[in-house]
Amino acid sequence: MQATLTVEAFNFIPEPIRRRLRLQPGSVLEFDEQAPFLKAVPAEQPAPTEFQDWLQASVGFAKGKLTTDERMAETRGED
Repeated sequence: MQATLTVEAFNFIPEPIRRRLRLQPGSVLEFDEQAPFLKAVPAEQPAPTEFQDWLQASVGFAKGKLTTDERMAETRGED
């Protein structure tokens, strides 16, 4: 059985567990219905696409350079 982690439920999971499992609101959890206790693990996620790989690699690429507003002004030829 699967369930999507809501913002409200996210806050009930201890932070060290959230970090270790890389959980965020919207994460899908897989519940083990055969376990004699509550057991949930992150569901298998589809492999990232080429675009998602590129996007992740690009995060922070321009850090420390122009702000978005400065870059837009430069692109438009504004002074």
